[in-house]
Amino acid sequence: MWTKESVFKEIKKIMLEDYAGNSAVVQTSIPKVTNQMSDEAFVRVVEDYLATFKDEHLYLSVKNSVRPNIGFRVRHHEDVLYIIEASQETRLHTGDKIIAIDGLSIEELSKKYALQLLHDKVERQKWNNVLMRARTITVEQRGVAMEMVLTTYARQRYQPTYAAKALTRETFYMKFTDFAQEYGVREILKTYEQEIAAAKHLIIDVRENYGGNDAFYFPLLDLVFDRDYTAKELQGKDTMFTNYTARNCALMMALLEDYIEPGMNQEIERMLDREMFLLEQHRGQGMIEVEEELDFTVEGKATPPAIYILTDYYCGSSGETFVAYAKKSPKVTIVGRPTMGIMATCNVLTVDFGDVSLNYSMSKINEDSELASKDGIQPHIYVPWTPAHLTKDVDMEIVRALIAEL
Repeated sequence: MWTKESVFKEIKKIMLEDYAGNSAVVQTSIPKVTNQMSDEAFVRVVEDYLATFKDEHLYLSVKNSVRPNIGFRVRHHEDVLYIIEASQETRLHTGDKIIAIDGLSIEELSKKYALQLLHDKVERQKWNNVLMRARTITVEQRGVAMEMVLTTYARQRYQPTYAAKALTRETFYMKFTDFAQEYGVREILKTYEQEIAAAKHLIIDVRENYGGNDAFYFPLLDLVFDRDYTAKELQGKDTMFTNYTARNCALMMALLEDYIEPGMNQEIERMLDREMFLLEQHRGQGMIEVEEELDFTVEGKATPPAIYILTDYYCGSSGETFVAYAKKSPKVTIVGRPTMGIMATCNVLTVDFGDVSLNYSMSKINEDSELASKDGIQPHIYVPWTPAHLTKDVDMEIVRALIAEL
């Protein structure tokens, strides 16, 4: 049975031996953990310890009520937190303003929790992590401020969105909130094959995309590019380093086996088989550079001739690599805000300790790659987030204007 002390000891071991990021941080400012501390204190200590690595692919998952589901999401703009979604907290509404948390202003909290917020740029800050530690918020609704005690709600099961529709006879729209299902992407491309082929403008919305497996979005690249590309051409000078420890290989092998399903695209299945072969070949060898010999070729198409990709800070992991590859196509215009910027480390694994789980990366990308930038993949047309996004789709309006100019 795991105790708080044994869990933290194992986490430190993982960070030193299995984690692909900057393990030197392990040796500095290590907090003290005891079995007598409360669950809340333990989670705070571990979360703050992990935050020192400044890696958004490194985080703690908490299964008990210590990290409550507050039932709403926020975004920072000009020293105010705007409610962008209130799926369960019925006392709040989209557009309401949080002006204080536990009696402290947003400006004061920005300084207090600078490490946990991860970014100086306010539209990229993660405030929900701070709110989960809070007891009260001061909310402004219709110009009236009131204090509200936060409530805990049952966590809702995440349901991915794989959606597509024709906006006009010449414009087709697709939305993917992750790339964790090969079947979902394949079915959309199969179901709407004729409509996509006939479109002059294709919009791909990955503003909220939680990643998955790169191989599952590869069929989309056939639409994105206007000529054939090999995997090596797309990757360019990007280099992957993977930490092939015994633990990492066992965890990743189990993950890849779960991805394989009946009827899967044979080319994608071969890529997964290749990854599993490398795990067996290099098991126990530690951090090494392995040239990825991805067995796929993008079969570019002339149509649709114009591709618009909508991006935002909530696009991470495999969503980011999709945007990075797509950006290399002359057909593509990226509109919105930079992606999450978490691909400096990748291939995330999970170690389960019962009440908590550690999520960390076993691979990293060379530092001079655009994917390694914590500022994310930059759009061609940057659209700052403002409260106007809460009442209308500002990004889509810009895309429609671009289409009208053609």
